[in-house]
Amino acid sequence: MELVEIRDLDGPNLFALEPVIKLEVRLEDGEQLGVARQQYIAEHTNHYVSSDPVQALSGVVVALHKRLKLDQPLPSIHRMDEPGHVSVSFPWSHRAKARAIARIAFELCCGEQIRRLDEKIEDTIVAESDEDDPDEPTWIRDTERRIPSAAITGTNGKTTTTRFLAHILRHTGKRVGWSSSSGVYINGKQVIDGDYTGHGGARRVITDDSVDCAVLETARGGILLRGLGYESNDVGVMLNVTPDHLDLHGVKTVETLAQVKATVVRTTRSDGLVVLNADDPLVLAQMPDVRAPVLLISQNPLNPAIEQHATNGGQCLVTDEGVIMLIRSGARVPVIPLVEVPLTYGGSARHMVENSLAACGAAIGMGVSVSEIAEAMRSFHPDREHNAGRLNVFELGDVTVVVDFAHNESGLTFLIDFANHLFPDASRVTAIIGTAGDRQDSVFVGLGRIAGERADRIVIKWNPTYLRGRSAQETVTLIRSGLEQAGAMDRLDGEYEGEFAAVMSTVERTVHGEVVVAMCVEDYLQIMDELVRRGAHERKPADA
Repeated sequence: MELVEIRDLDGPNLFALEPVIKLEVRLEDGEQLGVARQQYIAEHTNHYVSSDPVQALSGVVVALHKRLKLDQPLPSIHRMDEPGHVSVSFPWSHRAKARAIARIAFELCCGEQIRRLDEKIEDTIVAESDEDDPDEPTWIRDTERRIPSAAITGTNGKTTTTRFLAHILRHTGKRVGWSSSSGVYINGKQVIDGDYTGHGGARRVITDDSVDCAVLETARGGILLRGLGYESNDVGVMLNVTPDHLDLHGVKTVETLAQVKATVVRTTRSDGLVVLNADDPLVLAQMPDVRAPVLLISQNPLNPAIEQHATNGGQCLVTDEGVIMLIRSGARVPVIPLVEVPLTYGGSARHMVENSLAACGAAIGMGVSVSEIAEAMRSFHPDREHNAGRLNVFELGDVTVVVDFAHNESGLTFLIDFANHLFPDASRVTAIIGTAGDRQDSVFVGLGRIAGERADRIVIKWNPTYLRGRSAQETVTLIRSGLEQAGAMDRLDGEYEGEFAAVMSTVERTVHGEVVVAMCVEDYLQIMDELVRRGAHERKPADA
């Protein structure tokens, strides 16, 4: 048995809706504890264990709590995606003691002989202590949280939905705090820059005395590394799940990724509201595990899940003949035509329709009236002011440039679909593609294949600060292999370091009526500034 990691999770997580210590080990096939080791454990803990190493670990954790006169936990066992990896998790209230218990439990089960166990435990507790790390879990308990909160998760669309919901709530006069991948904002003012989609961002917003409500973008990384920053939310939103960020932190399947993200909706209070995307089977599958009433969203009014949920008295939001409709108590209430929702470009940006439905559902959960929601939705635009870096369209002479945060295969597909739908007469579509290095190989290959199948010209870019352990050449080689699969190597028209250089060089080699779509996760503000400096103007949906 090999120790993989001991991790202290400060809030709800994949394993439990409370802080736990995760003790992950790797086992060989058929590995068992010998009789001598079982006797050794019994001598030191006064607890007899089976020959199963994982069951032994679980039992020793309990025995050590008893020996230290602590409340005895009920550990849980979780088989990880990585073959042979198993996690034993148990709740904790004192960080150093809990980590020490996990480490001693492992050593008792498979380490060297331990002498003077009490001294060993005390020494380990001291070693685990960190003056800068609070000894108690840092999650915000329900008794401490004074404001209503909504949390949004999913693979794509989290930031846009967060911004849109914050806009709706501010439109009603609320002082809103929100955390997102672009920073922390208090009533429209950015107070922290950077990716704050985890534990720290949520705490920063919820504990701000100046806000009336919180909107929390929540990514899978924060859930896996620290857990959620709070005990519960009032509204939980789950947008979608696609194979992005697999092979990180032990998550190797989309099913497990969905379970991780579902932590957000499993923590929603029973008197709150959960918003689930019925068009995504992985999201819909989380419905039995939530404790709050569910509002389903769909772009297909004939979706069987919608029909069944409505029949059972549940709330639904659907798009039907170009109108967002609320189905409630058997009645169908028009909310707003899509042509009046600028973010959706009249419904042509289907991923933005999804985000709009989700924001609308979340606003209903936060107590906003349908009329107020509709009024607010009319004033949220796909521009730098409201939604920078997300489907921002610029016209530079007779050339159109679309800047978007697309960072995976589904994002690129949405982006090209949007270009083809909004600009059907474009002379050609150019795709500038690339993503962060911590995606699995298949994502890079997929980007190349999709662009090769659907774009007239392809440009590859890489971001030096987003390589995350890969070489630039490796990312380019993988994308090239996707282009080769699509038979599109003859349409590759450049490889650039940095998004800014890629976009500007590409724009300088456009033809009349061309549309350039660019995957931009880092330089989008700089790119937009330069486009404007060169004479471009932002295209509004009304211009379409």
